[in-house]
Amino acid sequence: MSKQQRIFTGFGCVLIAALAFMYLGFFDGAERALLDAEFRYLRANYRQPVEKDVVVIGIDEATLAAQPEPFALWHPHLGLILKGLTVAKPAVVGLDIPLPVRSFNFLIPQYDRPLLEGIEGLSKVAPVVLAQTLDDRGNQRIIFPPYLATVGPDNVGPVIVCRDEDRVVRRYDERECSFGPSRRSFTNLMAQRLGIKKTFWRGFINYGLGDAVTYIPGSKVLEWSDRNDNASLIAAFRGKPVIVGQIQPFADRFPLPVALAAFEPETRLSPGLLIQVQALRSMLGEGLISPLSESLALVLAAAASLFWFGAGGWRKLLLFAIAVAALIVIGTLLLARENVQFPAGSLASVAFLALAARAAYEAFLKTREQYFLRKAFVGYVNPRVLRKILRGSIHAELSGTRQRVCVMFCNIRGFTSRAERMAPDAVIKLLNDYFSGAVSAVLKHEGTTSKLSGDRLIAFFGAPQLLANPEKNALEASQEVLENLARLNEQLIARGMEPLTLGIGLHSGEVVLGRVGTLLHLEYTAIGNVLNVASQLEQAAAELDYPVVCTADVADAVNRAGGIKDLGERALYGNPAMRVFGWRPRLLSTP
Repeated sequence: MSKQQRIFTGFGCVLIAALAFMYLGFFDGAERALLDAEFRYLRANYRQPVEKDVVVIGIDEATLAAQPEPFALWHPHLGLILKGLTVAKPAVVGLDIPLPVRSFNFLIPQYDRPLLEGIEGLSKVAPVVLAQTLDDRGNQRIIFPPYLATVGPDNVGPVIVCRDEDRVVRRYDERECSFGPSRRSFTNLMAQRLGIKKTFWRGFINYGLGDAVTYIPGSKVLEWSDRNDNASLIAAFRGKPVIVGQIQPFADRFPLPVALAAFEPETRLSPGLLIQVQALRSMLGEGLISPLSESLALVLAAAASLFWFGAGGWRKLLLFAIAVAALIVIGTLLLARENVQFPAGSLASVAFLALAARAAYEAFLKTREQYFLRKAFVGYVNPRVLRKILRGSIHAELSGTRQRVCVMFCNIRGFTSRAERMAPDAVIKLLNDYFSGAVSAVLKHEGTTSKLSGDRLIAFFGAPQLLANPEKNALEASQEVLENLARLNEQLIARGMEPLTLGIGLHSGEVVLGRVGTLLHLEYTAIGNVLNVASQLEQAAAELDYPVVCTADVADAVNRAGGIKDLGERALYGNPAMRVFGWRPRLLSTP
């Protein structure tokens, strides 16, 4: 598979993974977090006004403490509140309170009448909607039938509370979160009575809408009603939607995306009543916030997956940061102006997934390349050069490149016949002693050991590390190879063994360099006629009686310094006659 095919295959995998993750909701956490941040930003900077806001009558702790009866026996007090609202003539009244489940006339005769008369009287001047709440077991709470009959069965609806996985209430979905798919919710019924005709609601509550919610304490409404302060009642409620509900410190609390309560500005854990208030605000305004169409979201996710393409680096990271910022801006604008929830969090997550996947892929390629580089060069180049190769400061093209190098061929004369007379372990030890000095000399002078075969050493200078004068490095390495061999010979003579004689051939020119072999065995090697010439020069060294024989290209590179002697032209197999030079190394002077 070509590199381009691998890149496009990788993109396909990233795209499939991104779409699957979006479909399975893997990015919902990022989406929710960003949506909450957008709501908080809009409330802080561009809060949308509400033309006719919802008025809340709160049954708070102070109101409860002011009356001796428990709330279950609040029939006369609730009746008095409703009597006051009858005078005020609001647009609609929603009772989001647990109404009695049975008659209490057995306790006190006619005890149910004040509440029944209050509901009946209010129903004549304004629509009254009853909330069907949950009991302690999570079931629908039963409402005493006479109360239901007074308002009519079409004015009773369940309270909708849709929690996300993080328990925060953002959505409003009558089909998913209601007690039954065919029942309109409490808030929907209030909106219906105000002329908003929609069968079912589904979407996000607009938490960027309206001021922080305040409430009028129930005790205040009781006071106005008790002393017939009609002016205050009319000023507070005339023609407005009203919700009566409980506001307790520790009961019926839900986490919201924003701090919605003006009376508790430091917390987002708000009374459940405020969810209904904000949902009704949304319905009376532009409606609930609709998510972007799923098909368009998938198309945009595919576009975000394009971050797979292109090499990494600060430019790509900068582009990613700009793209994420643009997504956030677009999402905030669409939320504020078009009432659309733009999936900026999911798209940013997809872009990050593509970016991270490409970075991981590049890291894998780099790790694999370093593995092959290390395998190709460890022991063949100077450790310092190897570190530069692995860091990338020296570029070693393993797939093949042309480059000018100086090739060295070293061979021990007569070693084959000598090895036949020696014990096998002695042969191996002798070769190891020789190669130890020879390879050390090559690596010391920035050369690359290409092959050790029998008693033959092939090396080249100028790759993978570029050298200013590879011929000079090769000559200096040849001199040190011979110096190390001389020290080895002293040891051999001391042990009564015959010394070794070495021939070295040097030639420079353009070769093909690259990694040759299989995954099990790889060699970084040079290929070309330069090696053939160097090999023939090494063979000619014995006849010419010089330990080092080189071509004019090598000798001229050092200005024939250090005692290099012109030996004239010599015919070489497969090549035209070449001028060759012999050298008995002394310390090579700098030209």
